[in-house]
Amino acid sequence: MNLKYLSLFFFIFISCNKAKQVDVAKKIWTESIINDSYVYYPVKDNQIKVDLNKPQKVSLFDYFSHIELVPLETSDNILIGYCEEMFYHQSKYYIFDSKQLSVLVFDDTGKFIFQISKRGQGPGEYTDLTSMIFNPFTRNIDLTGLGNIYSYDLSGKHVKTLSRPENSSGYFWNFIPLSANLYVCYVGMSLDPYKINYYDVGKNKIIRKEYEDDILLNTFFFVSSTSHTPFYEYQGKWYFYRFVDNTTYEVGMDSLKPAYKWDFGKLNYDAKELNLPNRPSSISMLPYKINLQGQNNRYLLAQITMKSNKSGTGIYLIYDKYTNECKYIEHFTEQIDFLPKKITNEYVLSWCEHATLENYVSEEMLNEKDRQRFQNLINTKEEMNPIIIKYFFK
Repeated sequence: MNLKYLSLFFFIFISCNKAKQVDVAKKIWTESIINDSYVYYPVKDNQIKVDLNKPQKVSLFDYFSHIELVPLETSDNILIGYCEEMFYHQSKYYIFDSKQLSVLVFDDTGKFIFQISKRGQGPGEYTDLTSMIFNPFTRNIDLTGLGNIYSYDLSGKHVKTLSRPENSSGYFWNFIPLSANLYVCYVGMSLDPYKINYYDVGKNKIIRKEYEDDILLNTFFFVSSTSHTPFYEYQGKWYFYRFVDNTTYEVGMDSLKPAYKWDFGKLNYDAKELNLPNRPSSISMLPYKINLQGQNNRYLLAQITMKSNKSGTGIYLIYDKYTNECKYIEHFTEQIDFLPKKITNEYVLSWCEHATLENYVSEEMLNEKDRQRFQNLINTKEEMNPIIIKYFFK
């Protein structure tokens, strides 16, 4: 009899203990979801409301744990004219120099490895370039210029050149790969109102045109004055945005579809109804323009400029998908500029010219190792290549 009670007591004890273990496991699991940046949060109701009349006081370190600097090696033979685009792959930085029409490759410490510089009219050469991207389907570096696409392997060897299809809307200004045989291209400098072209490589033709736009908004001046790529990648999907459009679109295999929309309330505008004159200065007449966008599993970041901001500096929007709150930041408490060029779950990747480093980071913001690096950089008077800045999320 006593053995029965003892067994029953043991069973109850074990069951309660298991229940407690489950509760503890649930708590740990729940906390890990909240704290883990790799848990996915969507944009609630596909709309982000922002009050541009209520700036908030925010520190960079409300979001980031630390900042690292990666100076790119400089020599007489390795001088970057202008860093237009960059991607990081297999511990290497690939830099697109739009001024010298070349791609320079550095290791993760900033040491130079090699460059692609094929300017000319022969096989594997180009006369102009406007954009660069890593193609995950072919594992090549793809470049575009005057509507052609030039592919090189990761060692810099020319693989192939695709000539612009005759039925395209115009020159490809930016582009993204959706498969090994399908590109989506953004067209600039064209009178064709359709600015997104689906390019089937196998058929060598444009199989679909999307995004009808006002001709004025796509003149050379408007495209060249907003040099940031209109695409960004997140979770294996590509997104497209225009600096005069509050809606950001997901790029599907056969069409664009609205992904989310910025809602600025009474400040919302339709660029087509502004009747802007066809000249470069018209850009400054826009109430605001959305220059940069990107997201990770927790945050969606954007940089905008506003007509009312006389300083001309960028204004930042940080939307927390977990709390469904968007902060409008005129300047961070550190009084520095912030240019979120590439956004991952681990960090934000940015870069700046050597001469402007102190605009983006101060000595107090760095750890001991990078403080010394910072001092060496600002004390160097010779011309130097850009500095990569990595902001690591908490």
